[in-house]
Amino acid sequence: MFLWPGAAGLPVPREPSRRAPSVTVGPGGRLLSLSAAWFGDGAQRRTEARRARKCVECSRPLSNARSPYCSRNCQWKFHGHYFWDAARIYVKRRDRYICAHCRRRFRSKELEVDHIVEIARGGPALEYANLQTLCRECHRAKTREYLGAIARSRAEDPVPPPPAFESVRT
Repeated sequence: MFLWPGAAGLPVPREPSRRAPSVTVGPGGRLLSLSAAWFGDGAQRRTEARRARKCVECSRPLSNARSPYCSRNCQWKFHGHYFWDAARIYVKRRDRYICAHCRRRFRSKELEVDHIVEIARGGPALEYANLQTLCRECHRAKTREYLGAIARSRAEDPVPPPPAFESVRT
């Protein structure tokens, strides 16, 4: 019989998640979507755009009310506010498949989309102004530099050890 770790077979309480419940995270902690926003705010914006007969992203007039987008580019851009895969495609197209660091052109599968200000440092996850296209080599170099900076800052300012636990007998 399997017992949960903890006293008397009860489950060990977990720390509460720091992510919003609307965030969908895939394997390896990869951000996939902001689904609650897509079904809430996104649905409302698409409905209003259809009624006004204007593109939900750029506000240009629509030829019909079936789609809330005037072009495929506006569709990818709007979806990219809510879904990581759409944001990646839009940013690669926006940057014309050119690496932002080495300025060379690559095939799409050889490029990666990088956060200029890392999410760990407080950068927004799906904000286009915070995303850039990098080739794998430049992305690895940037990541090594970032991780090295973290290691150096920890070496300079180590975290003090927690106070020792002492049992008090009365």
